[in-house]
Amino acid sequence: MHGAPAWGPDFSSPSYANPAARKGGQLVHGVLGTFDSLNPFINKGIPADGLSNLYDTLTTSSADEPFTRYGLLAERIERDSEDASWVIYHLRPQARFSDGKPVRARDVVFSFDIVRRKGAPAYKAYFADIVAVEALTPLSVRFRFRSKDNRELPLIVGELGILPAHYWRGREFDRSSLDIPVGSGPYKVGSIDAG
Repeated sequence: MHGAPAWGPDFSSPSYANPAARKGGQLVHGVLGTFDSLNPFINKGIPADGLSNLYDTLTTSSADEPFTRYGLLAERIERDSEDASWVIYHLRPQARFSDGKPVRARDVVFSFDIVRRKGAPAYKAYFADIVAVEALTPLSVRFRFRSKDNRELPLIVGELGILPAHYWRGREFDRSSLDIPVGSGPYKVGSIDAG
């Protein structure tokens, strides 16, 4: 939002991260209370802690740059420089859901549509200035905005976790469930012990 990003398009890792850090392992969360849902996008039920780790977003923030977003599921971002009325995210061809199926523009369209229609009411308000989400190609999605004055909106749309349309087909999105979901992020639920 305030000038060019600090890292160029070919950066290998954030300046504050150790690229040689050990990969893999197991993450265990200890949380007080209980849960009865594995869907963090709705108000029904009490979602398990840490579910946001199951879903990658189009972009990610930098720990040392406020109002700057870098591509995560998106490898490239295009925006209207004249009036900020749209932004296009070009997805990484190698992006996959936890079941191995590719992340595509139709999944991005589905994610925004389902959370605005059936998700928690806050999503409807948060994304109110998005007038259209369109899959231009299998790997490109365009967001059109109502207001041409909201410079932060292109950053905001990159923050929603992307859901797999194929997983939710035939399932009730707005009902709490303990079915282990398919995500787009680096973690999967191995097992649960509700209650």
